Amino acid sequence: MTNKRIWDQFKHTDPKFTKPFTKFGRTLTTTDPMYQVMRMTDYFGPVGEGWTYEVKYTYTEQNVFAELKIGWKQDTNKDFNWYGPVSAVNPLYNSKGSLDDEAPKKAMTDAMTKAMSHLGMSADVFLGLFDSNKYVSEMKEKFSAKSNVDQSKVREVTNAN
Repeated sequence: MTNKRIWDQFKHTDPKFTKPFTKFGRTLTTTDPMYQVMRMTDYFGPVGEGWTYEVKYTYTEQNVFAELKIGWKQDTNKDFNWYGPVSAVNPLYNSKGSLDDEAPKKAMTDAMTKAMSHLGMSADVFLGLFDSNKYVSEMKEKFSAKSNVDQSKVREVTNAN
């Protein structure tokens, strides 16, 4: 068992689940949060069973803060291992001054993504490796090859039935 056993499972990101965004005049890469949830589920099992999270919200007049802890099990008979809390903040009102009813979810999702990153989730994105076209091409090839293997397994099971 190595210290990076979880990190190594999560460190590479399938480029199909990323997209560029601009912040402070610079183009960065973001990862789809549902992809991250899927990866946690693939590795640990269903949410609530193999992994879980707890979130606490704090509201001010202008913002909502989400404070999130993430838990996971290495053995189904054991207690959860916990990390956090990790915090995120989101404005309660949009640029037009209307209440953003998605603000708590946005803050929670941001906090969850940050917490998962400490386990190694999409480490390549956070480390800036997606800034390199060569690296992105390598990841496209890696995940394409993996997808082809997964599809052949599906065909084998389908043909066996």
